[in-house]
Amino acid sequence: MPDIDGRQKRGGAWTLGNAHDIGQLVLVRCGLCNVKRWYQPSDLREIFGDIEVELVGGKMSCERCGKNDCMHAETQNPTARERQGIRVRRLAEIRTVRRIVWRDEA
Repeated sequence: MPDIDGRQKRGGAWTLGNAHDIGQLVLVRCGLCNVKRWYQPSDLREIFGDIEVELVGGKMSCERCGKNDCMHAETQNPTARERQGIRVRRLAEIRTVRRIVWRDEA
């Protein structure tokens, strides 16, 4: 079997950019409290960069229970009928928090 340098054999990884290009939505759900949230891939790409969709769940934490070890993300292409009942969360702003760290010199 030939060495493939750790890459997948067939096809590339499905990234947020790919999902945005074909109009998919990203469903992120918490396995502990069963909360589902829908996001635009372009908003998530602005926060995390153009990463694989499967890695998004590990970078987010649940707003209800605060845990991030049971978060799962997947792309879906809902029909027009399903899309009417979905509330998509949109990115309003990104805030950067500056924290001052002091050290004592002896």
